[in-house]
Amino acid sequence: MTIAVPGSLGLASEDVRGVLALALASLSGVQYEVRPEQIELHTSTPHSRETRLACGTALLNVRLALQGHGIRPLVTLLPGPSAHDAAAAIRLGGYQEPSPDVRALLHALRTNRRTWTVFPELASWRGSLSRAAEVERAWLHVQSGTELVLCTFNQGAAAEIRAGQAMQRVILTARTLGFDVSPAHDAMSLSALRADLRARLGNTLVPQMVLRLGAQ
Repeated sequence: MTIAVPGSLGLASEDVRGVLALALASLSGVQYEVRPEQIELHTSTPHSRETRLACGTALLNVRLALQGHGIRPLVTLLPGPSAHDAAAAIRLGGYQEPSPDVRALLHALRTNRRTWTVFPELASWRGSLSRAAEVERAWLHVQSGTELVLCTFNQGAAAEIRAGQAMQRVILTARTLGFDVSPAHDAMSLSALRADLRARLGNTLVPQMVLRLGAQ
């Protein structure tokens, strides 16, 4: 049975359904509400850091999918009662043809991850992945040749959603370069490790997760 999805942001119902199908594929803990003037993303209860990270991942995917339709998304994190206490609300911010970078990231989103056995040289990817994190107002710290720490500049729910967006942009950017980056799901669950990393990073950054080269 196909669930009816209304049109939104100037897109027809079928196009909105395609945007959401691409954005939310293989993600759990994220729900959506589609209204004519905005698309809302909600985290499932109980609200947790993990669901907010997943919401950030879905949000980046929605943004890219909308950009693929020529829509410039205007995003508000934690907009409050005006968006029914959603984690994020996306409204129409204008129209713009998708850039080559957006097209490349969309292609990476639609295709399966590549398999490889040789680690690329640090210099060949460090700048590209660092810039991907910075686009989402995050910071990527290279801990070793195959381990990265994704950080934000503050704590809280909005920072965790932002970290999810940055993580997804880094992962998709790596795919465009021909290799995989995957979250180390257990690493940042240890508060002692997070405290140690934060101290070594000068207490100016908040470590959110560890990413590793190669599929986990």
